[in-house]
Amino acid sequence: MSSSRTDALPRIAEWTTPTPEQFRAEILPGGQPAVLRGVALDWPLVIAARHGVHDAMSFLERIANSSLAIVLRTDPAQEGRFHYGKDVQSFNFIRGEGNIAGIIAGLREQEKSYRPFAIAAQSMDAERFFPGFTQAHPMPLVPPSAGPRVWIGNAAKVATHHDPIDNVAVVAAGRRRFTLFPPSAEADLYMGPHDPTPAGARISMVHVTAPDFERFPRFAAALEVAQKAELSPGDAIFIPRDWYHHVEALDRFNVLVNYWWDSCRDTAGA
Repeated sequence: MSSSRTDALPRIAEWTTPTPEQFRAEILPGGQPAVLRGVALDWPLVIAARHGVHDAMSFLERIANSSLAIVLRTDPAQEGRFHYGKDVQSFNFIRGEGNIAGIIAGLREQEKSYRPFAIAAQSMDAERFFPGFTQAHPMPLVPPSAGPRVWIGNAAKVATHHDPIDNVAVVAAGRRRFTLFPPSAEADLYMGPHDPTPAGARISMVHVTAPDFERFPRFAAALEVAQKAELSPGDAIFIPRDWYHHVEALDRFNVLVNYWWDSCRDTAGA
């Protein structure tokens, strides 16, 4: 596709360092995505990342334990996309296990490559792998019950999918580009099967960064209602429940920290 289609997408509405009161009273009830600039600039991990990629790597190595995480890897020919193979019964990546030190060592090695393998350790419970992370990296915008989950990798792409709960995602190292679609766009996203899926949620069969409009013509209509944002370390994004989102990590080392919670249940309980 021509990059102009996505380059021309409207920007997601932005807030600069909103307070928890602003978030709960003005952003959350609206049910619309929002970029939350600078909400985590004082996080130790973000401070390390803003000094340099290797500072962030070293910081994570210092605070990590030896617990094993699931790691995905796909060949350079896939251009960072974790997706299906030639059919919808297989995948274009392999799964393995590694501790944080091993994962970061692998990412350091891929930094040297002109065409690196894409590596991703996804949705790791922060306290399990980085004891004390929650206290050292507070996120007062979300309920206390929403524990942080850490995503580490290089320049990889997470296929378009949705979560049935609300999500605040903080970019802690590297840069990320988010492309969001409202729930009404589902019919134009060509969602794949319920089973199997790469990570539990149905994913779009369309590659946002290189869509095949001959095979998926209705995706042009989805782009008509899409929004985008690019985030740097310390920025966050609020993704309302059921909004579809494609996430692209832009640098050779990236860390995302996200928080899921059910605001409808929280409101009902209150």
